[in-house]
Amino acid sequence: MTLPRPPQEEIVIFSRYPRAGRVKTRLIPHLGSKGAAALHAYLTEQTLARAREAAGLRPALLALWYTGASRQQMRDWLGSALPLVRQRGKDLGERMASAFRASWAKGVQRAVLIGSDCPALSPVLIIQALAELTQHDLVLGPASDGGYYLIGLRRNSAPEVQDSLFQGIGWGTGTVYQQTMARAAAAKMATFTMQELHDIDRPEDLQHLRHYPDPQ
Repeated sequence: MTLPRPPQEEIVIFSRYPRAGRVKTRLIPHLGSKGAAALHAYLTEQTLARAREAAGLRPALLALWYTGASRQQMRDWLGSALPLVRQRGKDLGERMASAFRASWAKGVQRAVLIGSDCPALSPVLIIQALAELTQHDLVLGPASDGGYYLIGLRRNSAPEVQDSLFQGIGWGTGTVYQQTMARAAAAKMATFTMQELHDIDRPEDLQHLRHYPDPQ
């Protein structure tokens, strides 16, 4: 009997526990701490639902890397069926690099990492990113604020080249996407750029939600 081949792809979500006053802090003056936390929870749950749909269609592994709570608190929020991994690293770059290394250690060949701030990120776009990794070393989804909402890598790139994408980047600034693209160009990585989408981080971003949350 031939055993089924394990998935060659993985979708990784980065998020944090929706603790009032600790998430979406730039929205607190507009929504209040509870409203900002409720919005963060909603965006994460929406992202997870779309990633699950994409993982089922492709098929791909799925995991959520978290921070800001215990594993039990995350399970109480999102359920026990979802693979949960605590984020590891001093900054966002180290944490993302750790997630990709964990994917490669499982035998995954192509991995896409997404945040939980982009309501326009659809299952179709996630699947597109995975498909493009069969032809490209790097896939980036630029966000309108100068960051990116998605980064995808394939395993065959040299570890030091992949690490360079996450080191010395000005995380939280408007030049993250630009810096990452410059690193990829210097390493001669074959790169695919997806359509630009909006993250929801600031009051002016709320117009990109289908339904405005009520301030609390």
